[in-house]
Order: sequence, then structure tokens, then C-alpha cells
Amino acid sequence: MKLITNIKLAATIAFTHMRARLKQTLIATAGVTFGITVFIFMVSFIQGSNDFVQAVAFEQSPHLRLYNEIQTAPANIIDRTYPGNINLVSHVKPKDILLNLKDGPQVVQALQQDPRVAAVSGAVSSQVFYRLGSSSINGTINGIRFEQENALFNLQAKLVEGSFKELATLPNSLVVGIGLARRLNVKTGDRLEVTTDKGNNFSVKVVGIFKTGLTDIDKQQSYANLHTVQRFLEVPVSYITDIKIKLHDMELAPAMLPELQAKYGFHGSDWKQDNSALLEGDALRKMIVYGVAVTILLVAGFGIFNILTMMIYEKMKDIAILKAMGFSDTDIRWIFLVQALIIGITGALMGLVFGFLAAYGISKMPYKSDVMITLDHLPVSFSAVYYVTGFTFGMLTTTLAGYLPSRKAARVDPITILRG
Repeated sequence: MKLITNIKLAATIAFTHMRARLKQTLIATAGVTFGITVFIFMVSFIQGSNDFVQAVAFEQSPHLRLYNEIQTAPANIIDRTYPGNINLVSHVKPKDILLNLKDGPQVVQALQQDPRVAAVSGAVSSQVFYRLGSSSINGTINGIRFEQENALFNLQAKLVEGSFKELATLPNSLVVGIGLARRLNVKTGDRLEVTTDKGNNFSVKVVGIFKTGLTDIDKQQSYANLHTVQRFLEVPVSYITDIKIKLHDMELAPAMLPELQAKYGFHGSDWKQDNSALLEGDALRKMIVYGVAVTILLVAGFGIFNILTMMIYEKMKDIAILKAMGFSDTDIRWIFLVQALIIGITGALMGLVFGFLAAYGISKMPYKSDVMITLDHLPVSFSAVYYVTGFTFGMLTTTLAGYLPSRKAARVDPITILRG
């Protein structure tokens, strides 16, 4: 009870000191407010942008992908013939491994029964040339079953014009990326030629144009019916080069990958491996945002430190009188610590409000993008974690800035001051 009474008395004296130096108090409070406002605004906007870019990238990336990889043989025929000798062989050719996944359709059916799997798609992917007149563009054609692929990547939502459903009903039909359509100057209903790696030419009709927002995909890739691409490549209907898997919980992918590789004997990758550069860039941007915010709050903390230090020098006689009246070192320390806490709490709360208003304002700004089909305003994240983090760090900074001067005030010798 005595502690509460002492703190109330310290708070009363602290308010008196702050009113006496109102201008400096407002400046210190504004510094904390500005620091937290900038932190909330920057982290909300940058993280919102990161989340949007990741959502676009992850929507086009399966959680797990199984495939066969061309690789160099670990040992050549000379090493096997003369195992005891030192053999030098240069320019070893890659192993003659078919890209076809053995029993691919059966593996797809088995994965569909796995309770961890939300969707799975077997596809054929091949390098081709798209030709129209004198234009020839290298790219990738993906043979798919639309229902399976749409369950993974929501292709229907990315369709700009035309229809994916015509792939199953119209022979030699193609849905191309918007970047590829612009490079070839084609639209829905136009025809172009597709040349496979074996040199076979096929006339195809463009029945749709899609836009994912990922330039590499939109400028190079197209979709066709699975059986159409198998016929182009002159392979059997069981030929599959990729199995793409979407899980109910994407975090299970890294642990599930080696299990599937051991079970089926395929190579594979998970979403973290396929998007490692994107994830690393996100972590780096977070470090930059937090670094800037910490710097601003430290500057605000130094402002509080300087104001309280100057106040101690000006109030030396007042402090000496208070100590002569019976105030303990702890009581004196609380007077200046309470001032720092009041500045910190007021500045932090105002910073949270202004930070939210700034983030909310920018989230309502219209934004037209030629790349992102789903982006009509600036993306902002309103996670409560940022507000808790900003408030906590703001309080820590101001408390530390107030504690150091309060210790100095508590050590004032009243006899020396009063005699002087």
C-alpha cells in the first residue's frame, strides 16, 4: 500500500515537472509517436506486399512436385572394367533417363487416396517453339487435365479471355500466357504453329489467354489437353513427366518429400526449395524494416534521455529539498521514471493510432497493375503482431531512456546542493 501511495505522489510531482517543460515533453512524445507510426506503416505495407507476392507465387507452385531428373552417371564403363586403375574420362554424357514417371497414372490415383493430400495432378511438360510467320519463340507447353490442374492452381480465376474447357472438346487447342500472346500478337481464335523438340509441327488454335502475374510463366507457358500433348510428343497415354501435389497443410511438405521419393523412386522438390529466393528476400526485407524502426525509436529514446537529464540539472535544488523532506532514492527515481513512462505510453498509443490510420489509408488507394490480375489496390497487412511489437519496443526504449537519468537524480546529495 505504501508503494502505491509513493508512486501516486511521484506521479503528481512528475506531472508538475512535465507541465513546467511542456514544449520539451511534447517534442519527446512526438518523437516516440513518429517512430512507432513509421514502424507500423512500413511493416504493414512491406509485409502486405510480401504476402501478396508470395500468395501469387505459391498459388502457381505446388507444395510437392515429383519428376525424373537428367543426371550424369556416377561411374563410367571404363571404371567398371578397370576398377583398380586411375582412369581419366572427360565430357561424360548424361545418363539416358526418360523423363516419364514409371506408373505415373497409378501413382496419381494412390496419392489421391492420401488423407494429407488436397489435390494432385499428373501432367506432361515439354519444351517447344511457338511459331507465327517469321516469329519463333521458345517456351513450354503443359499437357493437363483441367479439373485436376484447376484444383491446384485455380486457373479459371486467371483466365483473361476464352475458356479452358475447350481444351477437352476442341482438338489441337491451346491456352497461352498473356505475355506470350503479346509477343506473338495473337488473340483468342487465332492459329499458330507448335514445333516439338523432335521437329514435328502442329497447327493449334488459341482458345484462351491467362495471366498469373509471374512474368516468366506468362511469357513462355501454355496449356493444352494432356492427350493432345502426348500425341504431339508421340508418347503413350501413360506418359507423365510431372506429378504436382497440394497438401491440406503445406508445412508437411518438407517431411513428406523424402517419404514419397523413397516410396516411388522419383526426384522431387517442395515449395520451400522452389521458392527459396523469394523466402530469403522476404526475410531480408523484414530485417531492413525492423532496423529502420529500431533506429528511429532509439533516436526518440535519446531525445527523452536528453530532456530528462537537462530537467535533473534544472531541478537539482528541488530534488535536494525533496530528499531533505524524507523522499528516498527510490522515490526520486520513480519521479523521473514515471515521466519517461508517461511519454512512452502516450507516444506509443498515438503512434499505434496514426500508424493504423496511415496503413488503412494506403490500403484504400486504387492501384492498377498490368502484371497482377487480382491487384486493384495496394496490399497492406494488419497483423496484431506488428502493433504489439511496436508498442513493446517503444515502451522498452522510453523506459531505458528514463531509467538512466532517474538513477542520476537518485544519487544527488542534498547537503552538497543546499550548501552550494
